[in-house]
Amino acid sequence: MPPKKAEDGSQQSISSFFSRAPVPQKRESVLVLDSSDEDEEVKDEAGRGGKAAQGVKRVKTEHDSRDSQLQPIASTSKLPTPATYPPRDPQSPSSQRLRQFAYSQPDPSASKPPSRPSAADQARHDAFVKKLSLGPDLLKRRTSYLQKEHYLAARDDDADGEGSPAGGLGSPGMLAEDLEEDAETDSSSNSTPARAKGKGKAKATESDDMPSLLAKFAAKGSNAGGKGSSKKVKYTPLEQQVLALRKAHPGVLLVIEVGYKFRFFDEDAQVASRILNIACFSSQHMLTASIPTHRLDVHVKRLLNAGYKVGVVRQQETAALKKASDNRSAPFTRALSALYTSATYVDELGVDPLSTTGSTATIMCIIEDKLGKAPDAKVKIGMVAVVPATGQVVYDEFEDGLMRSELETRMLHLQPSELLLQEELSSKTESMVQHLVGQHNAGTADFRSRIDRISKRPSASQATSQISDYLASVKKREKGKEKASSGKALRKEPSEIVLSSGDEGEGADTEISRAALNGSVAILDLPKLVLIALASLLSHLKPFNLDNVFSHTSSFTPFASRASMNLNGNTVANLELLRNNTDFKEHGSLIACIDKCKTAMGGRLLRKWLTKPLLSKELVEERLDAISDIHRLSTSLTLSKMRDLLKHLPDLERGLSRIHFGRATPNELLRVLEAFRRIGDVFVEVDSPDEDNAEAGDDGPIRTGAGGGLRSTLLKSVVKELPKVKQTADELLAEVDGKRARDNDKEELFANEDKYPDLKKCKAGLARTIDDMQDELKSARKVLRKPALQFTKVAQEEYLFEVKIAEAKTIVPADWIRINSTKQVYRYRSPRLHKMVTETLEQWKEKVAAAAKAAFHDFLQEVSSHYELFRTIIASVATADCLFGLALVALSNNWVRPTIVDEPGYIDFVDGRHPIIEDVSPEPFVPNSIKFGGGERRQMVLTGLNMGGKSSLSRMIALIALLAQIGSFVPAESCTTSLFDGIYTRMGANDDVARGRSTFMVELTETSEILRLATPRSLLILDELGRGTSTNDGQAIAAAVLEYIVRSKRSTCVFVTHYPSLALVAQRFPESVSVNHMACIETPREDGHADVTFLYCPADGLASASHGLNVARLADLPQSVLDTAKAKGLELMKETEERTAKRKAGRLAEILGRVARLAMADEGMGVNDGGPNASQGSATNGMSQGSVGTRRNRLLELCEAALVK
Repeated sequence: MPPKKAEDGSQQSISSFFSRAPVPQKRESVLVLDSSDEDEEVKDEAGRGGKAAQGVKRVKTEHDSRDSQLQPIASTSKLPTPATYPPRDPQSPSSQRLRQFAYSQPDPSASKPPSRPSAADQARHDAFVKKLSLGPDLLKRRTSYLQKEHYLAARDDDADGEGSPAGGLGSPGMLAEDLEEDAETDSSSNSTPARAKGKGKAKATESDDMPSLLAKFAAKGSNAGGKGSSKKVKYTPLEQQVLALRKAHPGVLLVIEVGYKFRFFDEDAQVASRILNIACFSSQHMLTASIPTHRLDVHVKRLLNAGYKVGVVRQQETAALKKASDNRSAPFTRALSALYTSATYVDELGVDPLSTTGSTATIMCIIEDKLGKAPDAKVKIGMVAVVPATGQVVYDEFEDGLMRSELETRMLHLQPSELLLQEELSSKTESMVQHLVGQHNAGTADFRSRIDRISKRPSASQATSQISDYLASVKKREKGKEKASSGKALRKEPSEIVLSSGDEGEGADTEISRAALNGSVAILDLPKLVLIALASLLSHLKPFNLDNVFSHTSSFTPFASRASMNLNGNTVANLELLRNNTDFKEHGSLIACIDKCKTAMGGRLLRKWLTKPLLSKELVEERLDAISDIHRLSTSLTLSKMRDLLKHLPDLERGLSRIHFGRATPNELLRVLEAFRRIGDVFVEVDSPDEDNAEAGDDGPIRTGAGGGLRSTLLKSVVKELPKVKQTADELLAEVDGKRARDNDKEELFANEDKYPDLKKCKAGLARTIDDMQDELKSARKVLRKPALQFTKVAQEEYLFEVKIAEAKTIVPADWIRINSTKQVYRYRSPRLHKMVTETLEQWKEKVAAAAKAAFHDFLQEVSSHYELFRTIIASVATADCLFGLALVALSNNWVRPTIVDEPGYIDFVDGRHPIIEDVSPEPFVPNSIKFGGGERRQMVLTGLNMGGKSSLSRMIALIALLAQIGSFVPAESCTTSLFDGIYTRMGANDDVARGRSTFMVELTETSEILRLATPRSLLILDELGRGTSTNDGQAIAAAVLEYIVRSKRSTCVFVTHYPSLALVAQRFPESVSVNHMACIETPREDGHADVTFLYCPADGLASASHGLNVARLADLPQSVLDTAKAKGLELMKETEERTAKRKAGRLAEILGRVARLAMADEGMGVNDGGPNASQGSATNGMSQGSVGTRRNRLLELCEAALVK
């Protein structure tokens, strides 16, 4: 660290401040302060015409003694004086080392001889001496002074980024990009620090300690300036660019390309340092951190997973083109080239997707309108969700109640990783969103969902206008493509953009086929809130260059459909369809159990099937027939080739999206097109005549050709559809060079460059330059007299003439430029060759690269024009993959085909098994048989001991019914079931603090939703309803709910409970409700406790006890606690029996009293035995006999009731 130089050029060190002060009598060059304020200049005593003493800081001092000989630090009481130490030997090594740093007085002959000071000057000097000798804070103040005088502080404080400019490339072997960082941080040459101009001043600060000064020194990058700052910070050109970019892109973490690195600045550098674990340091006026260029994708993904919006800023100029431009001295032009969030980052093929979000990362926009002014009024919500990696768009508009259960259902189904919300949502909606986002983040330690807000919600008319303009531009673009490719042989699919149901187009150019119209969505006919959400998403995705996702309306699908069941959020969570309820990960869920797909698109489709069970018997039977065919024809050529095909396919859905968005590389494009060609080739080969042999089957001959022997219409349609892609794939592949595409070489990619005239022109210019360089080589051979001379390339330097050192002095012209050398050779370029290499050649290379990039982008658009065909093929492949996966699961786990019946609410299976427990548990699952409907009861009250398997049995019933409705085989020996229009569950006991709901409130809210939605064709699972409140209230509510289901809803229901009193409901409805319990064996022990063996199977009747103490013992509670619990239990049981006996006795006494009163009334009526008045009272006697019979029957009923109670 070099010391600061004094005015005369000598070096000034810290030791100079501790040297002995000059003797006052000499008075040579003594510094004085005039009577002016702090801003006046320092003058010396000689009165040099008011000329400023350059390089000197003014210091206010106080001192009274005039002629005292002084050594400043030595006079303080806390430091030793020089007299304490012996005099130093002037010839010692240490003295010599110190002497070279000692301050030297200027030569008196070099300036005007000083005169004696005036009285005022002498007074000020005495005050200065006194301050130095007596001041108690001298050390602190001197340290502060040193810090401000330090050359690093002066450079950062005053130079403001000014220094020597970049003087070109330095050596020819260096890249301009590598030197740019230095070139842009130093913007002017030979600049003198401001302190050398005589206008600096040392001013006491409020906190002069070193930490505060260092903090202020490090804070220079914040542009704070501080109070009292007398001048504005002068940022370097690069820093000015950074500030402009940050201002233009607020809220974006910018990664800026600077030479061979990507750098972060200011707050972005601090964030990057924390997330990426990289160094962050001060450079010029800003904090900075950097990463190498080849690690950009890795670090961007980590920042995206942390929930940040990341923008990549790249240099828009190359070194060669910039050198040839008029602004070669200006910094490189930079602009935002890419913008990403976790959901909008579409990975390359072969790269693992972002953690936890995968390739199904979803952006959801939510728009809300209140339907009333009351706090608990309903709301109407519009929702649009987009999966950029696949191009899927899901939309819906719905009304929602106080608990926002409909919104919860959609968010649990779609699992968005990014949300776009209107600025002001209702408190209930906001609470639900935050709750589900927090739950999503809980299962992903390295991922955080992102929430953005719509700055200004568009009106319905504005949204309609915006969408209309967008779709019109898409139509215009498609029309332009068709005209541009009118002479090409490639076939074009019809556009499927439909503005509204009444849109008929304009003439032949905009005519839309009927098939396309039927498969499209009339966008402008969508509900109002959906249009607003769609317009908001369109604006949101445009900066990401992802707005093309809406250009194909065949990708639009409604969330709710009449063809599929809508599983609510509770069912998805309680049945653990997509993730388990322990750590919220996929392992231990139903999707993990049945997902044996070989392709990524097959896995995505299976998730959709699982959360959207079918309601159509025909569609279910189609899938079941396909799985049966796969089992039956497992050795057929058709299915064997299809299985082999699925094993090696890339993620075509994601690859097609990258092509559609213009982000694919040549290698990705080649892989996608080759995959499509393989798909077409496989079934063309299978359908060839020599493959069309026959096999004997149960139902006649079975062809093994394409579609031969298949009974499933679904598999037949798949096999028929796939060969259609072959011709298109072959035509597109014929236009590219496969080897160049694998190397990502865009410049030599195209087989026919006549289609791209700009690229051809630039390559011709490059070829001319290379020819000129060959001519220069011929000239060099003559000059050097070396006929075999060739160009040499070393590292990054090419086109070099290599000459041995011994010959160089004699044969190499003097004006040749030596580029580099070794011990044996020198390497040169002639002046003309050097100019061609560094200017002309590089410029043409950059032009060729730019033209090749543009040509490749045009080719991607050409491929994208076949988007609909490719999506159809992808859908067929994904369907086949799902069917093969379900067939594999069924075959390996001994599942059976269910029989579908039309009777509502019917389910009957023998030896059914829980699919998830069977998959994850090492112990075998105990099978159970269940039957509802078909003459049997449709509601079951299920009781039993804790841990006896009640919840597992109820979940198993729901999962078997669900698997049957997605068209899968089921885990049972046999199964017959009807199709349910809904599966609703209420399980577990969890509060919801985030939304202000207690455990009991959660229970009742979920139950209320079930009772609202249930129909006679629904399957209900209610597990321990009423546990969140007192026993009496819980029993009352549970009984009332069960009775409501039996009387009003008549749904198939499993009602799990610990309340024995619910058996009374079964007694009142014996034809509808059965009572069962989970069986166990109880074995008494010598200590008074009992061992309980779980049988995990249902039995008739109520459970005798819940055996909670057995669970407590399994949980390893202390024995003393168990003994106390048993004693308390016996005591409570005794008290309960006494209360019951007392209640029964009172009830019996009341009934007997009523019986006695009735008997006395009968005796008072007097029965006629045939006396004198017998003939007169015959009619009355008949009536009395009937009344007596009725009363006797009533007496018998009361007595029976008394005995029962």
